[in-house]
Amino acid sequence: MATSTQDMVRPGECVDLYYYDAETSKKQCFPTTQNTKYVQQFANLTGGSSVFTIPPANGIQDIVLEFVMPALTGSPTAAGLALPRGWGYALIKQVSFRYGGSSQYFLTGDQILQNALRRQPSRSTGNDLLTLGGNAIIGTAWSSAQVANVVLTLPHNVPTAFGKAHPLPTDLLTQQTQITVELYPISQVVSVATTATSADVVPTSLTSANFCVQQVMLNNQGDALARRVDMANNAYAFPCEFVQQVQRINLANTASQQSVVLTGFRSGEVKSLQCWLNRTSDSPTAPQTYATQAPNNPFNWVLPSGSIIMTYAGDIYARYDNASSPLFNLVNGTKSPVVDNVVLSTANASSPSTAIWFELPFAQTQLDEDSHNTLVHGKPITNGIINLQLTTPTAQSDWILNVSYVYNSTLLFSQGTADYVF
Repeated sequence: MATSTQDMVRPGECVDLYYYDAETSKKQCFPTTQNTKYVQQFANLTGGSSVFTIPPANGIQDIVLEFVMPALTGSPTAAGLALPRGWGYALIKQVSFRYGGSSQYFLTGDQILQNALRRQPSRSTGNDLLTLGGNAIIGTAWSSAQVANVVLTLPHNVPTAFGKAHPLPTDLLTQQTQITVELYPISQVVSVATTATSADVVPTSLTSANFCVQQVMLNNQGDALARRVDMANNAYAFPCEFVQQVQRINLANTASQQSVVLTGFRSGEVKSLQCWLNRTSDSPTAPQTYATQAPNNPFNWVLPSGSIIMTYAGDIYARYDNASSPLFNLVNGTKSPVVDNVVLSTANASSPSTAIWFELPFAQTQLDEDSHNTLVHGKPITNGIINLQLTTPTAQSDWILNVSYVYNSTLLFSQGTADYVF
């Protein structure tokens, strides 16, 4: 058989793409089954914290919160009330998590949503995720119970089949995995129109709320790593992505370009900065009643106008002129960083909109089904600062820049406990 010039000059292993063989076929070594039977109820349906523990027995993957809002029919009514799209995520104040004896860390509700959206393989799946997190409901359409299903994107799980992470092996732990979910009162999620009357009473309690865990179980417990390896003298490395609790920066009241200083970086390699821009007036912090009459649009995220420039130690690492960040994020990912949304008005009407974020990367792009366990180095910024230059869409005093720092990380399991290595 003649050898082509390309075969001669291009390095690589020969792979049979006609017949399956040992090089092109893979098989599961240890048979498993998965289930979603582990369900716990929230202790508090009116807001506040509920603590959930997962015993050290099986592998865990995705965690879903299931919220049910009561129907409003007769008296009280819902004529002047509305729920924003994705209201289940808006209901979350913060989530804390600890794997066995690891350190405890926190994420906010909007971080939980943004983490899940950016990991979706397409805009349509992102739209579905936001809709499943609670559809927008206006006025008398709230005559039936409303359901929101929210996925928690924590260091151990990838909320899509594309690049799905292996389960977190809690069987290597001697302590429980603990996750605490703190909810806002419902009155801080509901949108109240100027037409609202005293008959429009905001619910004070959810009908129900559940915490559901997808588990992966070994068919034969004799296959467990601790049965085959002495874990008192060895360690298991679980690759993961760590997202630091959000930094919120109040921006200046100007339509000109302004400079923002980002601090608070921990030790380790920063892979990227995930950023979104919104206004505090879009999300009232006071409990809503018929007398306050304020729309609630917690995910009305917008793109800065003009240029976005990220500088570290005098070098520019990202420069997006003329609103080009969505294109750069698209060609380095699987989709544009945007999902469809609706904006609620004071007149209890909705208009089509979008929720858009922007990513400022340090790490080289590497995206495939194994990207979650491929170490692609980021930028060490311990005790350093990053400068951002951006321009808000309008000159308002309540613009907020929200930034998540994303790090390379490994959860190291040994001697019945686990902790992060950065």
